[in-house]
Amino acid sequence: MPRPEPVWSYDPDNAQDILEVCAACHGRNGEGGKGGEYPRIAGLAEEYLKRQLRAFKARERINIPMFPYATERELPPDDVRDIARLLSQIELPTERPPPDAEMTSLERLLAVQAVFNVPRIDGDIENGAEIYDEECSECHGEGGWGEDDVPQLAGQHTSYLRRQIAHFRSGERVNEDMEDVFEGFDDEDLEDVFAYLASVDD
Repeated sequence: MPRPEPVWSYDPDNAQDILEVCAACHGRNGEGGKGGEYPRIAGLAEEYLKRQLRAFKARERINIPMFPYATERELPPDDVRDIARLLSQIELPTERPPPDAEMTSLERLLAVQAVFNVPRIDGDIENGAEIYDEECSECHGEGGWGEDDVPQLAGQHTSYLRRQIAHFRSGERVNEDMEDVFEGFDDEDLEDVFAYLASVDD
């Protein structure tokens, strides 16, 4: 008979140690880095994060910078669960603390540094919202904030979203749910959707 899987218990200290490794690329709070070369991972759904980490480990999703970290030795199953739980609980603030907030200078500095907003881009936001509602919201949720194990798109770096869509279109990134999604989209429509998504976290 197969052995039952050991019971997992969330270890926040272990999760924090793992986050320190992730921070080199993904930022101290999982906000992403280098203008979206490395995506925001803070606040993504726990089940989605676990699924992607397992896909990286199995080489079902190819990403060269992840190769040294997404191994059984560096990221065993409990570590996958721990870091996914921690990241899913991080809420990135979108506004600075009010001037009258009681905090030390260091606390205020760290609070200001933690504020995250996706910069606005050119595009027809109204048209982008209509396209998003018709074509994307059923899976990615109202306003782009994600559903269950489907990732949020709002609050994600635009350059990262562009790159992933290019990978879906070329077949470099495989996801059967995304295979035919972009057939009716031209580049201008996509830019309008990006413009809409970039406005959601303001």
